[in-house]
Amino acid sequence: MRKGGETVVADIDWTMVLIYVLLVSLGILNLYSSAHDPENTNLFSLKTEHGKQIMWFGIAVFAGLVILLLESSFIRTYAMTFYGITIVLLVAVLFMPAVNGARAWFGIGSFGIQPSEFAKVGVSLALASLLGQSKNQLLARQKQRSNLGLSNLWGLIPFVQQNTGVVAIILVPSVLILLQPDAGTFIVFTSFILVLYREGYAGNILLFIVIAVIVAVITLIVADDSFILPLLKIKMGGKTGIVLTLAVISIILYLVIRYYVLPRNRRPLYRALVGSLIVAILFVNFIEWGYSTILQPHQKERIDLVLGKIDDPDGKGYNINRAKAAIGSGGFAGKGYMEATLANANQKHVPMQSTDFIFCTWAEEWGFLGSAFLVILYTVFLIRIIVMAERQRSAFTRVYGYCMAGILFYHFMINIGMDIGLAPVIGIPLPFYSYGGSGMIAYSLMFFILIKLDSERKTVLQ
Repeated sequence: MRKGGETVVADIDWTMVLIYVLLVSLGILNLYSSAHDPENTNLFSLKTEHGKQIMWFGIAVFAGLVILLLESSFIRTYAMTFYGITIVLLVAVLFMPAVNGARAWFGIGSFGIQPSEFAKVGVSLALASLLGQSKNQLLARQKQRSNLGLSNLWGLIPFVQQNTGVVAIILVPSVLILLQPDAGTFIVFTSFILVLYREGYAGNILLFIVIAVIVAVITLIVADDSFILPLLKIKMGGKTGIVLTLAVISIILYLVIRYYVLPRNRRPLYRALVGSLIVAILFVNFIEWGYSTILQPHQKERIDLVLGKIDDPDGKGYNINRAKAAIGSGGFAGKGYMEATLANANQKHVPMQSTDFIFCTWAEEWGFLGSAFLVILYTVFLIRIIVMAERQRSAFTRVYGYCMAGILFYHFMINIGMDIGLAPVIGIPLPFYSYGGSGMIAYSLMFFILIKLDSERKTVLQ
């Protein structure tokens, strides 16, 4: 394991490896408690979820060691090839029998492989490969064409090609995943906008998305004909509520520009305000159409529950209610390991306990203190990934690091949000904690690739 005469092992970030092992180990122990069977207490039994999870972890570590033995140039060279393989798998899985209403798994005996998990790694590598071409290289190509007497428009072709490629790399797997359908994983793919923003390709798109999400939420709330304006008790649902909401937002923004922006800067902001209003109208209609046409009835119910549009009289939100009950029963210090009375396999109080709601077991057993510890541990893990990305001289590694940080952040944020009722239940697992072989291997591969690339940061410049 040498590169240019230097020992690569010495440059591995062992702190990150320790955090990774700690997260996986705590996850397996938590899964053991969650799925504990008094008749089969063997930790390594492949008849249990925790036994299978250990097996997947072993496979992941073996694959990780193989990655560490490779040269980083191999990863760069075959990044697009791996992306292409994941696209083929995403197409092929659409012809598989549906499982729980979705064609998202390849069945192999009692095991299943979910290609969408590996597609996250593929897209990360592909974006790193494409965006890894520095802007200086593109400018050099422009200059070369200019010296040949070509027009400035022709010189912009490399930028157009690159930006088109970026959109295609993200859009193609996103559409294929939406066809499965898997709305949760589709949402995770929007995390790549954070990478584009960091690399300067997204401009103000991130800010626009934040505003768009706010407008979308407001639209879904006021689009209901029964919506009544708080305090004033005025019925303003439906189209009227949407129009009034957009009008109020526009007036507020106009007043802010009018009284808090220097006169010489107002005109472009006024134009931007008018443009934003037009885009908002189009966006609101798209959201309304998508909400009523694309989403399945159970998906609408989950969104309505989070937004408070329905009171859940027939138990549609039982999964969230039971998850919150289990978390709340943990109190400040928890009930102790394997002492959960709600989030355990025998009680079966919490649905999807070992996957979507795995956090409930941890929170009930370790309480607020344990939950805070886990949040802090994940936060440190994410921050160190960003630090690793920023210390790179290689644009490929930097982009890849941000891709990984964005994906894990989305998973962590949405999964915890589901469990405490702040996000709709959309089937997002908690990395290294939730049961699942595809997730364990995919996130581990993603991690070991970053560790390998980072270990050669002193010798790899591009």
